[in-house]
Amino acid sequence: MTTGLDTFDGFSWASLLAGQDVLVLDPDAARGLHTANALDAAGARASRVATAEAARDRMLRRAFVVAVVALPGEASLDESLHAQFAAAGLHLMLLAAPARHAALRARYPGARVAGLDLGERQFVMLLTGTADE
Repeated sequence: MTTGLDTFDGFSWASLLAGQDVLVLDPDAARGLHTANALDAAGARASRVATAEAARDRMLRRAFVVAVVALPGEASLDESLHAQFAAAGLHLMLLAAPARHAALRARYPGARVAGLDLGERQFVMLLTGTADE
């Protein structure tokens, strides 16, 4: 998922993800809210949930473009939920400890993978596929 922008110059931050519905699945309420707020600031309509069951329910009511899934510790992505994401054509972004990145990239080849503590700017730029200046 990219904006096609080579640079952010001349563009409003709030227009980067304008109108895109993003599902944020994070069992940590504070971190999930922080992620959702970063997405909202970039123009997305973020919906935060804490469980796979809640994510499935939310997907029945909204057509999401992106799913951001936090995988703290040794948590894994529910395979049936991953299949539902794939069937819906969602872009997947996984947030996990750096030591898990290589394994996650191998398991989910199309996913973007980043750290759980990624800053707001870096998070949005990675999601849009735009390089920092």
